[in-house]
Amino acid sequence: MFAFVLQSLTSLLLAAVFVYGVFTSKWLRKRERLQQLLLGIIFGVMVISLGMNSISYKLIPTQFDAKAGPLIFAGYLGGPIGGLIAGLCGALYRVSFGGPATDIGVFMNFGTAALGVAAFYIRPSKKWPSVDTSAIAFLIPAFALLHLVPFWYLGKISDALDGFAEPAQIVTAFFFIGTLSILVTWQILVYALHFADSVNRADELANKLDFAMQASGLGMFDHQRGDDGPYFDDAMMSIYGLDRAPGMVPIADWKALIHPDDLPRIQASMQRTWAGNNDLQQMDFRAFRPDGTLRYIHASWTIERDSDGTVNRVTGMHADLTDIRLAEQQHKTSAERLALIAEKLPGAIIETDFTDMDKPTLLYVSPRCLEIWGYTDEELLADVSLLPKSHDAEDLDAFVQALENGLRTGEDVHYRYRITARDGKSKWLDFHGSPTNDNGRTLLKAIVLDATREVEAQNQVEKEREISRRAQRNESIGQLTGGVAHDFNNLLAVIMGNLELLRMDDDPASQHELIDAAITATLRGADLTKNMLAFARKAPLKPVVLDLNDVVREAKNWIVRTLPESVQVETSLLAGLWPVEADRASLESALLNLTLNARDAMHGQGSLTIETANVRIDQAYIDSRNEELAPGRYVMLAVSDDGDGIPDDVIDSIFEPFFTTKPPGLGSGLGLSMTVGFMRQSGGTIQIYTEVGQGTTFKLYFPAATVPLEQQHAPAITVEQSGDRKTKLLLAEDEDAVRTTLVKILERANYQVTATSSGDAAYDIFKADPTYDLLLTDIVMPGELQGTGLAKALRERWPDLPVIFMSGYASEATVHGNGLRPEDIRLMKPVQRADLLAALEQGLSGS
Repeated sequence: MFAFVLQSLTSLLLAAVFVYGVFTSKWLRKRERLQQLLLGIIFGVMVISLGMNSISYKLIPTQFDAKAGPLIFAGYLGGPIGGLIAGLCGALYRVSFGGPATDIGVFMNFGTAALGVAAFYIRPSKKWPSVDTSAIAFLIPAFALLHLVPFWYLGKISDALDGFAEPAQIVTAFFFIGTLSILVTWQILVYALHFADSVNRADELANKLDFAMQASGLGMFDHQRGDDGPYFDDAMMSIYGLDRAPGMVPIADWKALIHPDDLPRIQASMQRTWAGNNDLQQMDFRAFRPDGTLRYIHASWTIERDSDGTVNRVTGMHADLTDIRLAEQQHKTSAERLALIAEKLPGAIIETDFTDMDKPTLLYVSPRCLEIWGYTDEELLADVSLLPKSHDAEDLDAFVQALENGLRTGEDVHYRYRITARDGKSKWLDFHGSPTNDNGRTLLKAIVLDATREVEAQNQVEKEREISRRAQRNESIGQLTGGVAHDFNNLLAVIMGNLELLRMDDDPASQHELIDAAITATLRGADLTKNMLAFARKAPLKPVVLDLNDVVREAKNWIVRTLPESVQVETSLLAGLWPVEADRASLESALLNLTLNARDAMHGQGSLTIETANVRIDQAYIDSRNEELAPGRYVMLAVSDDGDGIPDDVIDSIFEPFFTTKPPGLGSGLGLSMTVGFMRQSGGTIQIYTEVGQGTTFKLYFPAATVPLEQQHAPAITVEQSGDRKTKLLLAEDEDAVRTTLVKILERANYQVTATSSGDAAYDIFKADPTYDLLLTDIVMPGELQGTGLAKALRERWPDLPVIFMSGYASEATVHGNGLRPEDIRLMKPVQRADLLAALEQGLSGS
């Protein structure tokens, strides 16, 4: 019995040794399948060995062994592969051994191994190959249940009278020995795996330490008393640039590498170390590699003494600090350069910690701050509130907001502000800051430049520009006044002459000619006024959404008739052109003016090209041309000719009113100035490109409309007027002559007119008789109620009242609000009879 136990334990311990070897092998590490195969072989051999060490009892006629433990753990640790191998080894041995119930013995070998495989899947190890207690709790009951099969089988084949008595004894003995084998094997494996894990972790730690030393540039040396020199490992050889395997380096060879200036200091330190009285056990020095490269090395060491206190061993490490030392030198050089630059800059360098926006911390300010604020850097660092106190109080909140926006978005901060220095002088500063994040801190590094001279120079330039603008304005006004007076005097002379002749002439036919001549002169005066308003950007425009391609196609028909046949007209129209919003009549007038100018420049012979295109204008384009224009999408209309071009001494004056290069009587000089006014009033601009002898191109840029073209076309509404009663009109006009003329025109058109000289009188009349169909009113009149106020007051009680406004002032005629509605009709004086009657018809019809 004792021999059985000893031999079984020996086999199990031997199995543990092999398991330990499997799990400590570097080659087998991470090769789990191969490990499971080897575990199956190891446990299979142990099953055979334990089977050979079986024992028998006199009372129970069979052989008992302790192979249950290896069979189960072959399946649990080795999985299906290990369980199959161990079960197969046990079954083969049982067959070769022979004896009674061989078949049930084979079954038990495979069944026991299968239990381990089942536990492998049902109670898998949380950290393979460790054995969890939960797996043992599963295996013991399962092992007990497995013995029901041999119990039933042996009872069936027994010849004894009592049937199952002997099988019960056999199964009980097998279960007891097998359970003991499982528990013993489990504990042996626990220790074996624990030792293997310790070795693996130690090995892994050694590898990590080795990798860390290699990565950190650390090398180890070991010098024992009596040796010719220290032992250098691979890293030490690499630090000194020695192409050798790890080994001993003669002390003379090592000293030859040390920088001559550092060698005496090192030798003195070595002597003190070996004498045992060197308290300083670290040192920095320089060394030259064999290739001449200079290295910066930090050495640290420890000593080992004999029992008598004699130093017999020095062990230490060398660290290559070359990169750090070079970086420090570079940083020092950069800092010296920055300090030199900071001293020469006309401003101060500031670094502030804004991690806590409510309590910013000033980290650095250069000494030049004294010249700006009048405070030294020490004073500012001691009291950071001096900076905001000197800042212009009205601008401080805006500056702080700009800083907060920059710190939040990460964008650079550029800001100009005014301060009051310590001496009371006012200065202008330019702040250029860049926010950064440094280890969780929000920093703002900035340079503050003194811009006082620049601001003063800009103010002086602006004053000179204002003086120049005033002089140019006065000159233009003088030129404009002279031109307007000249043209209006001519027109008045024609009107007055025809009226005087009309008084003396009794011939009806001649009278009509005189009247037509006066009307023509009057219309020319109205056109002159319209051109002047266009130049002043105050013309009453009626913008609609247009397709410039359609306008050009329609205009080409009358352009061709306007130009001689010797001028060839070509168009280049972009497909998919963006729509624009502009006054069509003014646009056609500008196109006609540019066409006639091109004709004159080509002397009636050449090529005229009209082109359209979609363009995007950015800020750079606007800045380069000093245009008052918003960046965005524009539609270009270009008119080009191949005429004489415009000389440089003339080009700056072509847009001035009444300036013309044409002979007297062939041009008023208002065409281009009217076009400029129209384009700017439309939100666009005009550009000229010319070359003497080659030709000229005028480019008109219209803002692209945001409303689609088709949404602007509303169906016309035609309203038939009833002939049963006269339409009643209420007229408010303060000028007697104008009022009398309007009443005559309207009454001859079969309207019933009630005329008043003020808005107040018109309001009283309408309130007394609210049956008037339409109100025709001047905008500017004496009294409390102007034209817009009159309309507003009446519409509060009669909101559907149609109103037509008249004015001789362009600014009033184009104003919305204050009683005017967008759909209201506005007429500019003088108003022709046909236009007045058409407006009445439109107002009464509601279209």
